[in-house]
Amino acid sequence: MSDVKMDKRPYHSPLRQEQAQATRQRILDAALVLFGANGYAATSIAAIAREAGVVPETIYAAFGSKRGIVDGLLERATPDAVVERMEAAWAEAGDPEAQLRSLARGGRLFWEQNEPLAVAMRRGTGDAEIGGIWTERSAGRRALIARLVGTWGPSVIAKGLSRDEAIDTVWLLGSDESYHALVIDRGWSPDRWEAWLGDTLVRLLLA
Repeated sequence: MSDVKMDKRPYHSPLRQEQAQATRQRILDAALVLFGANGYAATSIAAIAREAGVVPETIYAAFGSKRGIVDGLLERATPDAVVERMEAAWAEAGDPEAQLRSLARGGRLFWEQNEPLAVAMRRGTGDAEIGGIWTERSAGRRALIARLVGTWGPSVIAKGLSRDEAIDTVWLLGSDESYHALVIDRGWSPDRWEAWLGDTLVRLLLA
């Protein structure tokens, strides 16, 4: 009788992968709610598991640690495609005013989707484990703005305003703090915030 060769390749079930991805997203959603409400340090893996309807072992298997959940949240919020879309919109806008308005649009869409994460991360800035993450992300956002504004010639920026000051102005006014203060605290609509940001940047920055 001839030997039967067994296929040792692992079997990947599309349904199982889909279920695992759905569980992963449920864990991230639960963690985001609890981090925003209670802060990072006060939120335990057990609490996240209860909120997500899973056992703690499932969370450890998917993310490794509570810090791993934070990394998952940030990865979900800012995939490379987000930055690429903002850079493409800036390039396609053509003139500086349209470029600033495209940046206001991109900022509005991003904070509209990720404001809860921004709240959770701001609450965690005093925590030793994740305290530097939001600072790094903020620096990365400023670096993106610097790349975009860096495409302008010297005659574009208003007289008396340096390029660094122009970059800082965009970085500050388009921040999550600005969005939260006006949209969440003051009740502005996201549309109004986008229009205000675009109008203000055009008025302050352009010659």
